[in-house]
Amino acid sequence: MGFRRKTRPGRLAQLDALVLQLAPDLLSGESGAPIVDLGVGARPWTTVELARAVAPVPVVGVDIAEDLVARAAEHAIPGLTFAVGSFDLPVRARLVRVMNVCRDLWPDEVPDAHARIGRHVVDGGVVIEGSCGPDGEVGTAHWMVAHDGVLERRGLLMWLDGTRGTAPLLFRDRLPRDLLGDLGHPVLALILAWMEAFRSEPEGPDRLERSARALGDASVAVVAPGAVMWTPPGGVPGRVGPDRPQRGRR
Repeated sequence: MGFRRKTRPGRLAQLDALVLQLAPDLLSGESGAPIVDLGVGARPWTTVELARAVAPVPVVGVDIAEDLVARAAEHAIPGLTFAVGSFDLPVRARLVRVMNVCRDLWPDEVPDAHARIGRHVVDGGVVIEGSCGPDGEVGTAHWMVAHDGVLERRGLLMWLDGTRGTAPLLFRDRLPRDLLGDLGHPVLALILAWMEAFRSEPEGPDRLERSARALGDASVAVVAPGAVMWTPPGGVPGRVGPDRPQRGRR
């Protein structure tokens, strides 16, 4: 399979800022392992931006397409290299960012992709896998922590930049591939309850955050302006219910 190819400068800037905030130990530690950006796209703009954001931690941009890796190498900066690879990473990593890659998989193929990535992550390392809008206006991602080569699905990170509104319903169609369209998944019930709380809150730039706190749910934490982490007891479950009709493969 090929990885997603579309990319735009700044598309993952909000996610990069959240990583800096939420994983400071990984960014300052001396594990010796790099950060991996899996799926560099037609142009490596977001990979270069990640490398600048986390410097001096080394970053390796990985893509399955040799021609894209060769093209990306022309944009290398100090601390950033590129390599050919897939979910079976060519290096051991302290953190792996996998955005807009698994959207081309069937939902039941995603657990295997996660398992393959996890085998190449150091203990305590993090894998961030999910999907975002074309301009980064909305995004969601699994926050997974590695132990003995196995990923624990600790939470679901959700963020909005406000350019297309701040309604929680925007998250529904940008859920990670394995959760997208699952009518019985608890994240859908969470989003619908959140929307009810959102409608009850007065207008304002912090309406998303206020409505999240109004849920009174300890598993929902505001982690930054426009960003929430959902950490249900036992971690984020896999698919649990029927799918809503889809127009073919996403």
